[in-house]
Formats: sequence, C-alpha cells, structure tokens
Amino acid sequence: MSETEAEMWQRSGMTAQDLATVPGPVSADRAEGWDEIGWSDVSDLLGLGTRGGRYFYGRDAVGIALAIQCADVKARDLSKAEMLLWRRAGRGWTMVDADQHWLAMLLMTRPNDWHTWSEFWRMMGLHLELAQNAYAYKDIATDGTVRQLIPIQPARCRARVSASGKLFYEIFAGTMYEQAQLGDAYMVVPADRIVHLRGRLWDGLYGLSNLALGSPIFDLVSAIAEFQANIFGNDGKQPIVFETDQTFDTAEKSDAAFRRLKQQLTERVRKSTANGDPILLEAGLTAKTIAINAQQAESKDSFNQQIMRVCGLMNCPPHKIFALEAVAYNNMAAMNRQYYSDCLHPMSHGIQESFRLSLLPRAEWPKYAPQFDQTALMATDLEALSKLVDMAAKNGLGTFDELREVLPFRWNPLKAGGDQRMVPVNMSLIGADGRVIQAGTGQSATQPGAGEGESPDNNAGKGAALRLAYDAAGAA
Repeated sequence: MSETEAEMWQRSGMTAQDLATVPGPVSADRAEGWDEIGWSDVSDLLGLGTRGGRYFYGRDAVGIALAIQCADVKARDLSKAEMLLWRRAGRGWTMVDADQHWLAMLLMTRPNDWHTWSEFWRMMGLHLELAQNAYAYKDIATDGTVRQLIPIQPARCRARVSASGKLFYEIFAGTMYEQAQLGDAYMVVPADRIVHLRGRLWDGLYGLSNLALGSPIFDLVSAIAEFQANIFGNDGKQPIVFETDQTFDTAEKSDAAFRRLKQQLTERVRKSTANGDPILLEAGLTAKTIAINAQQAESKDSFNQQIMRVCGLMNCPPHKIFALEAVAYNNMAAMNRQYYSDCLHPMSHGIQESFRLSLLPRAEWPKYAPQFDQTALMATDLEALSKLVDMAAKNGLGTFDELREVLPFRWNPLKAGGDQRMVPVNMSLIGADGRVIQAGTGQSATQPGAGEGESPDNNAGKGAALRLAYDAAGAA
C-alpha cells in the first residue's frame, strides 16, 4: 500500500487492525470486488463491467430500455417536488426559512456546484429505481454542517465492514469529471459521510437490484425481440416447401424432371422476392411454409405481456411509459391515484427518512424533518387533487390563500379576503360541553331543530331529544 492510501485509511478512522482484517482489495488499482452489486448489473450496455458472470449484451437493450424508461418516469415526477425543511410545533409543522437553518438553506439553493436539485433527484431516483441503491457523498464543513451532496454511481461505491463492526465506504472516481467532483480518484470514508438510499432491502445493507431480479424477464423480452428482428431482417420471408402427390416413371426421367422443376421453382421464387412476380404452380404442386410466423407465434401479445411484467417489476403503471393497450378512460384516474399512493409516496417517504437521519444530528431528529411537497407529487393525479381542494374549500378546512397555495400553480395570495374561509351554514357548532356556540341558518340557538318561522312546539319531539342529549352531555 502506498503512503497516500495509508494516510487516507488513517484519516477515515480505520485502525491498523481493522485494515488487516477487512476482506478484499483495499486499493483502487485492482478491479476485484468493485462490481459486486448495483448499477453494474447493466454490464456492457453501460460499460460498467459484470456481476456474477451475468452480462447484458445488445440483445437485452429492449428490456433494459423499458426498465430505464420506467425508472426515469418516477425519477422525473419526484424531481418536480421541492424538498423543504419543516419544524415540529406541537402536533403541527411549520416551514423553516432559509436563514433559520443550514439544511433549509441547502435545500432552497443547490446540492452542489454541478447540479440543480431537479438534476440531483433525477440522477438519484434513476440509480435507486434501477439498482435499488443510491449514494451521495457529504462534503462537510468544520462545524459539521453539510456544504454539498455529490451523487455517486452505485458501481463506484461499496460498503466495507471491519472486524470490529465499523462500516466504511470505498469510492472510486472512474472519470475525470467524478475526480473533479470528489477531489480525489479514490476515497475511504466513514459511513456517516455517505447518504445510502436503499430500496428493496436484501441483506440489510444492500438493496436487491431490479435489473438482477428481472433478468428472466429481460431474457424473454430479448428472445421475442430477436425473433421479430429475424423475421423483419429477412423481409418477412418464410421458408417454403413444395409438395406433390404425382409420381415419376423411371429413375432417369425422375431425375431430369426433378432438376427441371427445381430450377423453375428457384427462378420463380427469386423473381417473386425481387420483383413481386407471382408463382404459378402446376403438376399438382402445393406450397406451404415450414416456419411459424409472427401472428401464429402471437409475438405481439407476448411482447405486450412482457412490457406489463417490466412495469410490474419497476413498480410503474404501464400508461406512464405510453403502453396504452390496457388503459381506458374509466380506469385512468384510478391508475393515477394508485401511482401516487403505491409508487411516488413510498419512494419519497424513504428518501425523506434517510435524509433526516443522515443529514441532521441526532438531537434534531425529533424537531426537524425534510419533506417533499406532496401536493406536487399528487399533481400526477389532478382529479384527486381537485377533489381534495374542493372538499377543503366547502368544509372550511382552509382559507382561500391556503388553498390557492396548495394548487400546483401556487397562485399568489388575494389582495383582500384571502384569510377568509367558507363554512357550511346549515350545521350548528357545538362545544365540548354540549352547548350550541353558533346555530346553523334557519335554526334556533336553543333548539337547533326548529326552523326559522317555526314554533318549537311543532318540533317538540326533536327539541326534547336534543335537550336530553345536551343534559346528558352536561351531566357527564
């Protein structure tokens, strides 16, 4: 080990005993162990090596492209939502301004000198969905605050556990751009310097890659695509055989007739292929293909089924990648609702928890929490969002300005009346002691059941029941 690497391990906090007991290479000049899990599953398609002897070749491009498309859809929708810092106030939460906390300032500016937050989340989301592992290196100031978050490709980062139970991460910068970001080509850092987002947990440390889990699906998609490519590559031609029940007389005549017939049929098939000339059969000859065609193989239906399987693997509704075969007008809203509740919300919640525990000190865990704007995530289901705003407005759950802020366009506050709200006037407001605080329209304050212009005696039974309920509440 060179002196530079030894100093690096020493700065990371790893002892000499830990260094001697850690399995595998501790140098970046050897490739063993770097492609153990994660992004390297894409293999030669992305030029990142192999994992477990499983290579992805050009024929896997169709299945991998579908998976990347599904992952990019979720990463794109996640990047639309702004992450802000919130502070707990009793049972509620208040937004933290940029000048009140360093993390609020970081979330409201940019994650590093090279990316915007939208680009950062699209990159991290793509890594997380494909490899189920996403890494971000924390550039920390002397006071412990995080100055930058630098995304790292999963194949460039791996965890190392020492014999004493300490967790470290090795980072290898494979390009000049990555070296410029990290400031070095090879780094060993403690676990608290890495934000490790994990999806489908497999062993408690790594997430099980979707590309590794979906390998059988990609194999079948590749076989279907290869079958179709062979058909179209051959101009759709199928091998043809000619048969007849006619017999030939002598062996000499049979050979001559066979040669003449073969020459004629070969020439006619060639002209038919080149010029579209028809083939006229005689002497009782019949022609038939000896290979199954695309329609008989139902390759289209099989391919559509594999698209559905890829979408199921990636936890993404098919209509999000424009696979509209099973989509109708009456189920689009339900699919968008399911997309938010079963896809975007769990994904964003896991990232929020990782950020809270990785970026904030333990003393601030109960007080602060970073959170994505859920309204922006729900914008993928405009029908549900519009119903939510409509219900909140009609039932007095928010003021006009509060509801205008919830809308995806974030309308500005009203110049006048924005702090007002609507309340259903045909309902009475009852206090904790059972007494009427505000009677509804057309109701008596002492007997809410009596309508305006009606005598309470006309509603004696209803009024008596209400009085008994009020008395019982007061006695309790």
